[in-house]
Amino acid sequence: MIPNILTTVRLFLVPIFAYLLLKAQNLPAAAVVLILSGATDVVDGYIARKFHMVSDFGKVYDPFVDKLMQITAVICLALAGIIPFGVILIVILKELTMIVIGGILYLKKIVVHSHWYGKATTVIFYTIIFILIIWQNISHAWVVGLLLVLVGTMLASAVAYLVDIIKNFEEKRVQ
Repeated sequence: MIPNILTTVRLFLVPIFAYLLLKAQNLPAAAVVLILSGATDVVDGYIARKFHMVSDFGKVYDPFVDKLMQITAVICLALAGIIPFGVILIVILKELTMIVIGGILYLKKIVVHSHWYGKATTVIFYTIIFILIIWQNISHAWVVGLLLVLVGTMLASAVAYLVDIIKNFEEKRVQ
């Protein structure tokens, strides 16, 4: 299926992004790869919904690759000295928690559907990371402000998903 092929392309972009940012220190190219990754995420989701190619595998694979890119991005930015290391812990804990919960639910044949707040959080994440890569002369206050927005939206989205998961379990118990 085309959406899963695009997700696989996005998976291969993760190490390319890391190489460009850390080894080659080519920030503009890394930023382009990041945007390409985000664009393929939008395109594969659109194709899957528009042409009825949504699969349970894709519902798990796509967010897994997104989370892998997000974790890789914050680790690379911290290693490059662009963001503080503390952001890594927050992002990794949030994303790994979502991956583990998603995997457990998938094994139980429960698939949590994406919601607007998850999509909005992904757009905000990619936008802020792009800004931090491209604007190397940005003031410390702006970096802190952008990171607060990033972490705040990620945590709010995680809480919203957890509430949704709990609500779904409660509804299944009542039936």
